[in-house]
Amino acid sequence: MTYSEILNIAIPALISTVLIPFIATAISALTNYLKTKADNAKLDKYFDMASDAVITAVAEVMQTFVKTLKDSGEWNEENAKKAFEMAKFRAMETMSAAALKALPEIVGDVEAWLTAKIEAATLAQKVAT
Repeated sequence: MTYSEILNIAIPALISTVLIPFIATAISALTNYLKTKADNAKLDKYFDMASDAVITAVAEVMQTFVKTLKDSGEWNEENAKKAFEMAKFRAMETMSAAALKALPEIVGDVEAWLTAKIEAATLAQKVAT
């Protein structure tokens, strides 16, 4: 048997048993990577939208509700709780439905995340003023 005959037998066998499965696996892995990357980009976008909504809501509530109560001397524990609930409601109202739906996947406990984010945004507002 000559080398060309061996190659004529071996190359098609090699292509069908090694190369084609390898290419198929590589394409599948690349497809999965691109899907994951696209999903992560989408989740990052929703997280940014949610964070921005919270920061905006806190700034809005502090500028309108809190400032008015503090200026009039009516600021107390009860109004602080009310301001928190207003900021939370306003943030959720401002977020897109898609961001609200994605938040559990991104942060886990949405209530705990909102509470922490509102507190952090409130502190940042206090420091900034």
